[in-house]
Amino acid sequence: MRRASSRVDDIRLELTGLTLTPASVMLCASPPDEAVELLAEHLAEELADDGWFEADLKRDIWYSNLIHFAGPLADPEALIDWVAARQSLELGSTLHTCVDLIAWSFDGRHMVPTTLGKADLHGSRTRPGAERRFNQLGPAPAVGD
Repeated sequence: MRRASSRVDDIRLELTGLTLTPASVMLCASPPDEAVELLAEHLAEELADDGWFEADLKRDIWYSNLIHFAGPLADPEALIDWVAARQSLELGSTLHTCVDLIAWSFDGRHMVPTTLGKADLHGSRTRPGAERRFNQLGPAPAVGD
């Protein structure tokens, strides 16, 4: 991860809206350049035979899970409509200057991240500063009890 990260400039992602899966609400992102794809390629190269998951993979979606559903929704149609109305938004951008390797585990109450490793991206040495601008998403409908 450190070798792959040292070969990639900072990663910018444009936050473009929301999407819905059967298990979660996700924030969608779009890379304005090839930095994030280069990181995946370099990671696959550095992992050699263990990089089979990233090898030759071209992602068609970049996202962050915002909500995971733990049970049935009280009003699924309301959530579908709410997310559909926010499918295309200009939410600003994020600038990523490092990569974290995270393992998730359930502690009996919720998921807990453990950072196993961290590496700075090459561009973090010369970055001009992160631009952050977020719009209001508006109140979400109740999704469960």
